[in-house]
Amino acid sequence: MKSGQDIERTRGASLMPPLLFALLLLSSLSAVAGASCGEGQTLQIRIGEQTFAALRADSPAKRERGLSGRRQLAAKTGMWFEFETPGWHGFWMQDMNFPIDLIWVAPTRRVLGAITLQPCVADAPCPIHLPPGLVSQVLEINAGEFSGKPGDSVTWRCAPTSQK
Repeated sequence: MKSGQDIERTRGASLMPPLLFALLLLSSLSAVAGASCGEGQTLQIRIGEQTFAALRADSPAKRERGLSGRRQLAAKTGMWFEFETPGWHGFWMQDMNFPIDLIWVAPTRRVLGAITLQPCVADAPCPIHLPPGLVSQVLEINAGEFSGKPGDSVTWRCAPTSQK
């Protein structure tokens, strides 16, 4: 607990440093976490030496649907799941049509772990797969495409869509 003297010192402090900090924090969060890429741009996820183009699952509805129901996923593409707070976010393979690599990303922007998952079998329980620790993002890509390892650096950004 603060002493009376400490409380007075806090009340008399300038608001500029906290305000400046808050503005910087908000701008960095919007640039990284929730901002959507503009027209002609694609979200690129870089893990170690690999880069994947990804769709963003940044709302509860998008996270719930995920890749379920899709017939396939193009090579070097995936879905990027973003969570408001780090947690033990579970994933399952209900209504999936193809196997995936699931890469758990820690709040430190490092790979926490990865697992290859197969679609659930009809009339069998569909297990929920939990991360090895608290995660703030998850990347789903085609099974066999991930060649990284725990501890690899993870970055993401919006980049111009490549013309083919």
